Amino acid sequence: MIFFLVMLVSGIIYAVRHAISALHVVAGTGDDITNALARLEQDPETREKQVPSFVLPIDVSAERYADAHSAVIRHQEEIRNRHAAIWKRWKTFNDLGR
Repeated sequence: MIFFLVMLVSGIIYAVRHAISALHVVAGTGDDITNALARLEQDPETREKQVPSFVLPIDVSAERYADAHSAVIRHQEEIRNRHAAIWKRWKTFNDLGR
């Protein structure tokens, strides 16, 4: 009978501790959502205005596209370099001074 009561109490303590931990995670997520919604509700005057590309000359639109595409390529190269560095580090991880 005592074993049953001890296990019951320890189970309740376990459940309460995990519920409190989950409550903290949910509260943090709620704060993140609130901050994101507050940024969306900002005054449009404070945000940068861009003219739609269909009203600009084609060379301006092409230049904006080229800039954006070069940023994408740079980002992909950075990802590739980080990936190679991580694999190099893992490849030599177990060498232990050989």
